[in-house]
Amino acid sequence: MYIPAEIEVAPDHRTRVAAEKRVKMRRRLVESAMLVFAEKGVDASVIDDVIAAAAVSRGSFYHYFRTNAELLAATSEELANELITAIEERVGNFEDPAKRLACGMRLYLHTARKYPLLAGFVSRAGFDVNSPSNRFNDYLPRHITEGIELGKFRPMQLEAALDIVAGAGLVALFRLTAPETKPDYPEQIVAAMLRGLGVKETKISTLMSLDIEPLVLPPDSLLERSHVRYTLS
Repeated sequence: MYIPAEIEVAPDHRTRVAAEKRVKMRRRLVESAMLVFAEKGVDASVIDDVIAAAAVSRGSFYHYFRTNAELLAATSEELANELITAIEERVGNFEDPAKRLACGMRLYLHTARKYPLLAGFVSRAGFDVNSPSNRFNDYLPRHITEGIELGKFRPMQLEAALDIVAGAGLVALFRLTAPETKPDYPEQIVAAMLRGLGVKETKISTLMSLDIEPLVLPPDSLLERSHVRYTLS
């Protein structure tokens, strides 16, 4: 039996359009959540504010998220994973794990300077941003472990080294929310972090003097989309 082409593809087309709408709606909610969390913090009940910011119905919101915690986890995961992926594409092929860590952290902090919303969100969210599916957990422990094994970092427990890096990074993001922070602050805090890991001063000086091109995120990334709305608000 002959089936007209437009009838034959219609179900697939409708399914695809519906899926695209769901993706767009979820992305709209997540970017709205990032704006609200950055302003109000993660302890506030933000669902009503997110619904208003996204201009959606309450029923539409609850189709995707049920609680503040679910919303925060989704926002944190998407933001962290797109940033970590972009940074790893830039530094992941460096042979020296100390160079990987230094350049990666510098890129991250300079990106936070460029996007105040990033610094505001992460500094307010604190360690709540580090979910099990955060790609931060895929890369940082591996780089640090390799650095310790190769003698690039002093011998220490992996947990202690991770706390040095994560603690310095979190404090730095809070500091970057202040407008008077000096331009070379990312280099200063990364240098201090490397000292804590046992890197020699001569090596630190070399790593801090390396030119790094700014991270350029695609227009459809969560951070870029949210930044546009942030600057227009």
